[in-house]
Amino acid sequence: KLDSKLRVIGFPYGRESLTSRNMATLSRIGIVEDQALVLNLLTDLCRHRFGYDVVLSARDAKSALEGLDETHPEALLVDINLPDNDGISLALEIRKKIPRMKIIILSAECTEYTIFRVRQSGLHGYVDKNADPDFIQAALDSVLNRDLPYFTPLVREVARHTAQDSQAFSKVLSDREHELLPLLGMGRSDAELAASKGLAPDTVRKHRESIMRKLQLKTLPDLVHYCIEKGFLQTRPDGEIRPASWTPSTS
Repeated sequence: KLDSKLRVIGFPYGRESLTSRNMATLSRIGIVEDQALVLNLLTDLCRHRFGYDVVLSARDAKSALEGLDETHPEALLVDINLPDNDGISLALEIRKKIPRMKIIILSAECTEYTIFRVRQSGLHGYVDKNADPDFIQAALDSVLNRDLPYFTPLVREVARHTAQDSQAFSKVLSDREHELLPLLGMGRSDAELAASKGLAPDTVRKHRESIMRKLQLKTLPDLVHYCIEKGFLQTRPDGEIRPASWTPSTS
């Protein structure tokens, strides 16, 4: 019975496919996902259907960082929403430590700003969680075996739309305005932002006015709606809304 189940999920030779001799030839990957059920499903999928050696399973950024030195994966699948960090920020931290690491972001959020951050960060892929699971295999194969980045169709479509929009935030806002926009969307006052960023309140006011003019927004509710729609504000696993981190270009 075990052999037949293994054949169904992608191991045509049953238990023989799982011997240590064969495992030694598999690409080593890690998965960082805060939801235990999803983490277990992804682990089983990558191990038994796609044939990867899953050497690291972590539910938060701290555990992922601690496990890297012991497990030495070649690639990581990283959920964008983690309880103790932002998935893209974690990926950048890992790349500083291990520049050769291939990292693919997993998310159900295909917002323009999220995709923009992934591409700006120089990460290797973005897989929409709502897409067919086989896209995960396609992404891993692309980054590991062909050294090419991989983005699922919806992600490519959103990126294409942003590239064609002459008024897209990525084209009209400065780096500083990108950084301040999600904080303004959280309703922070000019004085609060000035204190936290080491700027003069009048400087923050001018940035806010410039942002609203460039994005053709009239009111504060318009600004908040824009931030939510484009992905400048993120919902944490516990339901808390937080500003997305600003990711400057790595080029």
